[in-house]
Amino acid sequence: MNAYANNSDAELVKFICDGNDLAFAELVVRHTDRFFALAFRTLRSQGDAEDVMQAAFIKFWQRPHLCNTDKAKFTTWFYQVIINSCHDQQRQASRQQLLQASFAEQSSVCVDSELTNIEDRQTADWRRASVESGIRALPTSQQDALNLVVYSEIAQKEAAEILGVSLKALESTLHRAKKNLQKYVEKIELCKSNQPSKTEVSDEKY
Repeated sequence: MNAYANNSDAELVKFICDGNDLAFAELVVRHTDRFFALAFRTLRSQGDAEDVMQAAFIKFWQRPHLCNTDKAKFTTWFYQVIINSCHDQQRQASRQQLLQASFAEQSSVCVDSELTNIEDRQTADWRRASVESGIRALPTSQQDALNLVVYSEIAQKEAAEILGVSLKALESTLHRAKKNLQKYVEKIELCKSNQPSKTEVSDEKY
């Protein structure tokens, strides 16, 4: 057990500012899972999420004074760091452009290969896959809001602080995100229901 296990995050940050590596180790162990979960949901890549996490913690170790616990909780500040790092990662790889192109394509046509794979799964698995695909197609601000509030289970007030918006603005973004996601899933479901079954396709050949 780390000697600093009972210290608060704010206390650990102060120790880290003095170069205390044990305090840093405690903070990393304490919060890695939650920060990695957000990075993974944002980037959809374990490797990229791990790279973002490692780089973020290294920068924090090198410049811990950037975290002012008198103004915000460590977790609130570090969530901001992770989200910004994920966005940088996406921009560098031009992922956002690919997602937008994918959204435009999937909105207008049925993706045969994707639906063919989903047909062999249970309904719950198929819907989950559709929801995940829909989330990736949302604007970045809406993805961030969903990832923080719905999947990371962060209170809306803190999520708004992390994203640098008002609580009302966050609520509006969440509303739009859920509405757009519902439309996306309904479109995919309609597309799936309009596809002929394998038996029908087979019969049409004769």
